[in-house]
Amino acid sequence: MMEMVFSSLIEFILTTLLVYLFYYLFMINRYDQNGKLKKKKKNNFFTKIFEKIKVFLLGPKDEKEEILTRGRKPRRPKQEQDDIKIPTEVEILIIKYSIDLSKINYKKLLKIVGWTCSIDIGLIITIISCTPTDNIYLKLLIGGALAIPTILISYSVLGKYFKKKGLVVKNEKRNATNKRNRK
Repeated sequence: MMEMVFSSLIEFILTTLLVYLFYYLFMINRYDQNGKLKKKKKNNFFTKIFEKIKVFLLGPKDEKEEILTRGRKPRRPKQEQDDIKIPTEVEILIIKYSIDLSKINYKKLLKIVGWTCSIDIGLIITIISCTPTDNIYLKLLIGGALAIPTILISYSVLGKYFKKKGLVVKNEKRNATNKRNRK
């Protein structure tokens, strides 16, 4: 019994860390402190190797451009986007709990949301792995049934945390109507 609890705890910790690592690499790392997407750097090691292989296979730049553009429509130049691209997790918090992005460091918010998501996923996977059945469909059904309540509970805890910290937009209309109704 003790071995099963220990192995489940190790599985939970490893899953949580692995999910947060991927969330950090693919989501948090892309944004700066203000929530704007960072510019991609094109001078890393793998990009240089890829460019050399492309030149070797396709020839010099003139031939390469001719081969690549043959039969294609001319490309439109990309427009720079200065807008803040908000991940879905953060959008849910903003809509449901009225989080004020100007009061919080965006990267810190993403880290908190990332830890919450990774704990949710780790918890669900640990519970699924502890089920005594070997039926994969039953495990998928249990995981799907656990996912929504777990996410709702964790986001409600996050919303209460942000309200307690004072990071919520105060709605003037709501306060005005409440004052009128009290008189």
